[in-house]
Amino acid sequence: MIFGLCLPFGANERHQEAALSSVLTRWEPLEAVRGQKGRTFMAGAGDATPEQRLEKLRGLLMGTRRDTRAARSLARYDKGNVLIGAALHAADRLREGKAPTDLERQLLAVMRAALPDAEIKGWGQVYREAVAKLGNLDVIPQTITSRPVSSGYSMADLVAGFGPVAQEAASMPNTAVVDPEVLATGKSIDSPEFNAGTREFGFGATAFSRSRQAISGQTAENEEATETADAAEDGERTAPSAFNVKLELESFYVHRAVGDQGGGRDEIYWCSASASDKAEGPAYKSQEFGAVKKGDRREFSASNRTVFNGKASTHVMLSVYCWEADQSSSAWYDELHKNLKTLSKTIFETWKWQLYTGVLPGTEVAGWAGEILKLGIFLMEHLRNYDDLSCARAIVLDQFDLALMSHRKTALWHFDGDGHHELTVRYSGDKVPFPEGTLEYVVYEGDNASAPITLPWKSMGAPALASFKGKLHALFLRASDQAVMWTVLDGQTWTPPVRVRTWRSYYPPAMAVYKDKLYCTIVATDGKMVWSVNTTGTSWAETTRSRNYNYAAAPALAAWRNQLWQVDVDLNQKIYENYYDGTDPLWSRSEQWHPWETKRPVGLTTQGNTLWQAVRGTGSREGRVDLTYCEFSGGWKDFATPSNWRVTSGPTLAAHNNRLWIFLRNTSGVLTSSTHSGSAWSDTQPVGFGGEIKPMDEANPAVHNGKLYVAYRRPAPA
Repeated sequence: MIFGLCLPFGANERHQEAALSSVLTRWEPLEAVRGQKGRTFMAGAGDATPEQRLEKLRGLLMGTRRDTRAARSLARYDKGNVLIGAALHAADRLREGKAPTDLERQLLAVMRAALPDAEIKGWGQVYREAVAKLGNLDVIPQTITSRPVSSGYSMADLVAGFGPVAQEAASMPNTAVVDPEVLATGKSIDSPEFNAGTREFGFGATAFSRSRQAISGQTAENEEATETADAAEDGERTAPSAFNVKLELESFYVHRAVGDQGGGRDEIYWCSASASDKAEGPAYKSQEFGAVKKGDRREFSASNRTVFNGKASTHVMLSVYCWEADQSSSAWYDELHKNLKTLSKTIFETWKWQLYTGVLPGTEVAGWAGEILKLGIFLMEHLRNYDDLSCARAIVLDQFDLALMSHRKTALWHFDGDGHHELTVRYSGDKVPFPEGTLEYVVYEGDNASAPITLPWKSMGAPALASFKGKLHALFLRASDQAVMWTVLDGQTWTPPVRVRTWRSYYPPAMAVYKDKLYCTIVATDGKMVWSVNTTGTSWAETTRSRNYNYAAAPALAAWRNQLWQVDVDLNQKIYENYYDGTDPLWSRSEQWHPWETKRPVGLTTQGNTLWQAVRGTGSREGRVDLTYCEFSGGWKDFATPSNWRVTSGPTLAAHNNRLWIFLRNTSGVLTSSTHSGSAWSDTQPVGFGGEIKPMDEANPAVHNGKLYVAYRRPAPA
């Protein structure tokens, strides 16, 4: 998953003169303030004084200070800002001498990066005074303000109550849960609507939608068997091997310049801190880019562009900042972000099993991202006197995202804050394996293919796809017990797979839409063909036996000529066609229209008024591709294919973008495609973007919402 938060601040505010808490009288008015354990906190040129910081906090909590975009934005959350509240609650408990909880220890460490304990206690006192006077604070959730100082707030409390926080964050215009297909195709992940949200709020969070590994929403009759089988598969999972990740800042494009506060300059530099589960990244700072203006594209120095270069096995975390170059960094800056990074790591360790499989759900990631970085906003808002941070994004790339980047090589991240800079990040490390899970698919928009997109589920055969009632349905066979599993792509997210009744098969199922109903046929474990219908998209009917013959390969289905056609292969490798017209439960008599034989499933599709059929030959035609078609009259006719085509699995067919597509697994095991425009076949091309795909068997295509989806299974990584 990737998540980002932009932190642009408003113009300089005037600071009110006010009497300070008695705790402030102990501080000396020096550039350097002696902290706990002998540490010295150096005040940078743009730092606020302790007095200014305390008055900023008092105004924020009492509702009298809303003169910056950050302050106004924090007040828009009802359930959120929980880490900010927990930090102030921890400060109050420190003042009272209470032992901190596990979470409070880390929050205090974050604050101690820039503040001495005496000032932290002062913050706690101001917080408690505001709660005593107002009861509810519009920038701190009631889950915190209702808690007495005697009651600590732990990591377990945070996790248990985080659901409403994530839901609220997901409803905000500055939160986007992005379809992973966007990253796979190399497009920018940031929509205009999301960028508008970041400008409005001053920050924004982005995550990629993920399918949950856990099975849910299944019927009671299937639940026990499903959980048992899934538990067996879970026991097989191990952490992936480490790989070397290298991320470089390549260039940035200026959509909107940031005028320097002192006179319209726009001098930009970039900073970054990073770490993986295996290594620490450098404290990166770019060269300064002077006189930056709208329309410029600036390149990072070839000798100074690497923000991470090290081993990882589950994820890499980065914080990337775009600064105006009008104030030097403060001494506390690196220490603050080091501790924020530690806090972030602890939170994500709570879901370590999900990072291993690459399936952290997007809304939760966006929620956590927002909370961690709002804590950073809150602290820098109070610690700094100059608002010279244009935009910042905290980014977490899990193994899935790293695998996509290793295929695409580049990614585009927008930093749309006071200015709007589009950053190009280049991946130049090892090719990253996808997380264990054998199902994958590629999406074609027109003729442009995405990188492979993995799903975290295993199958013992190629998946079947069909578009029905605006959703893409997939059936596959669970490897542990041959159960037929069903998942649906609903918008951007695949639903958790559920077992379909008690169906089992040793051969992949087939699906097609006919007369506004979704049909499937499967070869039952006794070798007989059965079929079922789904009228609503939400449940499958009991199966009905269509044939008493035994079959040796998966069937194929397609709607044609107001009939549902099926092609199957018997134990003698003979190919038969039959159809169903909906008038009675019986299918037509099976007919053998061709002398061809095959050991593999047959490809079948409809293109306009034509039904197409593709076969991998055997015997004297071993590995060759035979193609035939049938129109309304004239029977079946052979259609020439290039003589050099050789395949190791059954060819499959689809009609897309006004052409007939054929998918071929060549003799090197690489998945390729060719198209026919009506005059000739195109040269075969590897399927997908960024490298060769080597599926285990057939790749099944389906057109959905104008895009062509091609699904297959691949060998699990060693």
